[in-house]
Amino acid sequence: MGDTTRAAIRPRRNVRWIAAGVMAICLGGLGAALLYANLSGAASVVVIKHTVYRDQVITADDLGITALAAPPGVETVSGDRLGDIVGKTALTDLGAGGLLSPQAFGDPVMAEGVVRVGLRLEPGRLPNSALPPGTSIQLVPVAREGAAVPGGGSVAGVTASAPVLQTDGSTLIDVTVTAAAGERVAQLAAAGQLSIIRLAPASR
Repeated sequence: MGDTTRAAIRPRRNVRWIAAGVMAICLGGLGAALLYANLSGAASVVVIKHTVYRDQVITADDLGITALAAPPGVETVSGDRLGDIVGKTALTDLGAGGLLSPQAFGDPVMAEGVVRVGLRLEPGRLPNSALPPGTSIQLVPVAREGAAVPGGGSVAGVTASAPVLQTDGSTLIDVTVTAAAGERVAQLAAAGQLSIIRLAPASR
């Protein structure tokens, strides 16, 4: 009688739960195998942490290193080359979060007959809208309070860097102008007698 009672209260094994446990173990093992396969094919590559516009100098803060398996057909730069890239010039716009391409950086490119001028402009002397590198602009001589308008006409140019607002309200920006106009543009900017007008894009 006692043996019969013990047999009756013996817990039954749930076959479905056992099968689910076995499947979970198998799937876990498969996931681990796939993860290992991905990691084993990963390589150290350079990524872009902060956007760098064309013709700007690349700094150490702009770049980072990550390990990944690059998609087929995508060229990357090995992480051990990071030190060689810092100080180079962006030959194209480098978008934050992307992978660095070997063709995207190098020595600065300056066309013959043009110069680059760094300007510090007072508040209100350039448009509030974005002026990304490559924007066509007109550099216009303006008069300071109580002074005459400087002689000479406006100078056509192209932005070489995005404007950077300073804590005193002024703005730093690099522009590209003809070599003949470079000295005059620099002098006007230093005297606070220069404004920037954005030109409409040339029609195709």
